[in-house]
Amino acid sequence: MIVRYLRARRVPAALLLSAGAVALVTALWTLFPDGPVYPVLAVLTTALAMAPLVPTLAGNDAALEATAALPLPPRRLAHLLACAVIVVALLYAGRVAGVDFGTAGQLARNAAGLTGLVGLAAAVFGAGYAWQLPIGWAAVQCVVGPGNGDSWRAAAVWMLQRPDNRGAAVTAALFLVTGLAAYALRVGPTTAASEASAQP
Repeated sequence: MIVRYLRARRVPAALLLSAGAVALVTALWTLFPDGPVYPVLAVLTTALAMAPLVPTLAGNDAALEATAALPLPPRRLAHLLACAVIVVALLYAGRVAGVDFGTAGQLARNAAGLTGLVGLAAAVFGAGYAWQLPIGWAAVQCVVGPGNGDSWRAAAVWMLQRPDNRGAAVTAALFLVTGLAAYALRVGPTTAASEASAQP
């Protein structure tokens, strides 16, 4: 059942794209002198790793999926959290090649915040358009810059803050909790399963 679920959500292809994006940046960075990846590039790489996973939040037939043995909310929570874990694992794996995308805390914070934005966007706009909010926010942060570490502006650009920045951590945590709740509890499919199964 799990294998069919992953295939229906196109998860294998998404994993390859996410891993390929991180691998490409990692390979390119190895051409530069030793040192951590520039924060802006680390943020963009996090967004690139997350983007291919976003469409997997919805299958081809939502009505039929609603009849699965595992209820929708737990399944959605597990899927969304898995996306965050995958992104962190891919970025942290760059250390094997000597490429440092940030501390474990930074990677977890940034992935958590983006995951929350993905959940919010998926709940409001649908999984097909959910990538726009997190990717757009990440891009804006890269343009705006880190700002003052103690300001409200810094909380809005949490991905570029130092690992010990409390405002950035709180912002990412709020996004994660809100996004998880919104995606897990959003309104279910409006098409009956029997109607969906009868469609060609």
